[in-house]
Amino acid sequence: MDKSDSYDSKLAKARSLASQLGMFAEENDIPKDLWDSLEDTIYDFYQVAHDR
Repeated sequence: MDKSDSYDSKLAKARSLASQLGMFAEENDIPKDLWDSLEDTIYDFYQVAHDR
């Protein structure tokens, strides 16, 4: 299996993207429900579990 396809790699990418977009959401007063939906979509895209 290619390292870029490993679960840990995907999880790291999802967390990184969610973190960066989370800062954007806070700075721009994005509503919590919209942000939660976007965050779920990020984790779904990378096909990893999202622990809240």
